[in-house]
Amino acid sequence: MTDIVVSRVSDVGVSYVVVSEVLDVVVSEVSDIMVNGVTDVRAPGWTTMVWRRQATVVQARQLLNAIAYIKQQKQIPNLERITRYMQREHKVPPSETHKQLQNAVKDNLIISYTAIGNKGSKTGMEQKGYKISDESELVDDGHDWYCFKCHGPGDVISCNKCWRVFHLSCFEEEEESYTNGHKHICYICKAGHNRIRGNMLNTLLGYTVQRLKEKTRELHRIGHRDEELNFKRFVYKPMDLNTMEQIVQTQKYRCVEELVADAHNIVHNVYLVYGEEHGMTELARIMIRDCKYDIDEICQCWNCYYMSNSKPANWFCKPCKPPHELVYAKLKGFSYWPAKVIRVTEDSKHDVRFFGGYHQRALIPQEYIKPISVNIKTVTSKRTQGFIKACEELKLHRQLLEEQVDESSNNGDSEMENNMEEDDEEEEDEEEDDDDDDDDEDEEADDDTETREVTSTSVAPPKNTSKLKTKILTPENVNVVSSSVDKISTSPAPRSSKVAYKHTASQATPSTLQKEFEIDKQQAVARAVTNMQREIDRVRRQTTEKIKEQYMEEMKKLSKKHKEYISYVKKKQWCFFCGEEAMYHCCWNTAYCSKTCQKDHWQKEHKNDCRRPRPKPNTTQQQEQQQMDSDSDSSDGNNGNRTHGHGSSNFSLSGSSGSRDGSCKSVLYY
Repeated sequence: MTDIVVSRVSDVGVSYVVVSEVLDVVVSEVSDIMVNGVTDVRAPGWTTMVWRRQATVVQARQLLNAIAYIKQQKQIPNLERITRYMQREHKVPPSETHKQLQNAVKDNLIISYTAIGNKGSKTGMEQKGYKISDESELVDDGHDWYCFKCHGPGDVISCNKCWRVFHLSCFEEEEESYTNGHKHICYICKAGHNRIRGNMLNTLLGYTVQRLKEKTRELHRIGHRDEELNFKRFVYKPMDLNTMEQIVQTQKYRCVEELVADAHNIVHNVYLVYGEEHGMTELARIMIRDCKYDIDEICQCWNCYYMSNSKPANWFCKPCKPPHELVYAKLKGFSYWPAKVIRVTEDSKHDVRFFGGYHQRALIPQEYIKPISVNIKTVTSKRTQGFIKACEELKLHRQLLEEQVDESSNNGDSEMENNMEEDDEEEEDEEEDDDDDDDDEDEEADDDTETREVTSTSVAPPKNTSKLKTKILTPENVNVVSSSVDKISTSPAPRSSKVAYKHTASQATPSTLQKEFEIDKQQAVARAVTNMQREIDRVRRQTTEKIKEQYMEEMKKLSKKHKEYISYVKKKQWCFFCGEEAMYHCCWNTAYCSKTCQKDHWQKEHKNDCRRPRPKPNTTQQQEQQQMDSDSDSSDGNNGNRTHGHGSSNFSLSGSSGSRDGSCKSVLYY
């Protein structure tokens, strides 16, 4: 690069040495910036882009696992071994491995060092090795390392209100996000201005968290021991459902958007730890959809949400503030039925909830809606038991609407309104303080932490706070029917609707609160023990299944080896006499390891049982032998006659002749 630039400027008379020195300085500064992991690029006017992490999350985790695996093998994690591991386990080409390894070194996730080999062919030779950096070496400047929306690395911009960062394209996609000069406010922080204030907020959010915990037990706690290596190096702000429950119990949520932001943070963390294709990531996406579902219902009518979860007597008959419109609605296959109108959609469909046994919801077209003032006989001709019960609930609901609030209730409502006004003033003061802090660039970091960790702005008496806390933990509050979770629009209820039930919560005596506290304490302990036992059972089942799988795999390997060894042994021959491996074959099932065993076994028994074929004697030789035997017999007869005829004079001849024939015979038979 330096040579190219120098060749271009040499024509205008600039010194070669001057240009080279200037370019060397520029290149060195850029290299230092890239090595430190932070590149500050300011676009004209307002944009500040920062390189925080360059390596992708997936391959960075794979590289960390590769180094840990090679270290377990008592080897130096050099480039060659890491490349082989990545190609074998993850099918990553060597060029991509080298690129991501360099990015991980720049991100300070991995540290390169010079190592000396101590075994094998590289003993005493210097080689470049890699090791995992310590947690203390990770840079923490108050902001996350990865884009909060797409969870990827690259050049990002930081929110001036919180710890989140975004790619410029991801930041501009959100309509709620805005930029003022060179300051950026993300859509999550901006949504915090749309607040539902009051002491009932954390009670309502407590129901939401309980519902999420019932559906997604795996998200109660994120980051176990086996994920610790990935969790602490990629997750900047830990969050799980247990932490959200603690925040609710301590009354620290100031608006529903803060709970939604924490739910989004869980999705962000799960994506970084487990990856996009993991089942935990899909479970986190389902969790965020359920969370938004409940938050929409709270924003639509928090009275309905509270009543459907707390389940007091005749809860559906109690009117909301403001009360819902009453109509007769007709569902396909049924007659007209009394119902409450929750909202009206853009296509003029009515989202209604029916009176009666199950309080079900449905979207009804406009033509199947009739006002409640019409004559009931003209609406339906069938009066079933369910319809009669629905009409009774409708009658009770209209009676409660017509009742007048007594003087004590008016005093309580006015006191509540005063408290709400004080809360609003404190909220406005805090917002003004935040705006003043934003003007001072040196205090932006302090403002980031205060925005998230501020305590509840409630100024209600202590007994009211205790009452609200106990309502979160009662078992009947956790039981939510299906009719309480239908999705509705997000138009916040008027501020006066927050007054009704706070006065009721403040009428309990200290003794009653103490009893309820003891009951709730026992129930909380029982739930904790149950949850712990459930977790222990789950871990035990997983461990047992894992051990069984390992045992079966080991048994399969042993069985295979055993069969192979048996087949190998069957192909050999063994000594019939002593049992050692044989090398001399005798007959069809007999072999020997040595001549000694062959001789001993032959003398003992095998000469009678040997089936080895023997060569037969020649036929001509056999006939000659028989002829010689017959001639010998005839000569013996003639000699006897001479002895008897001549007397003793021929005895010695006969004897010698007999002796000669006898010796000859013995030789032949021998």
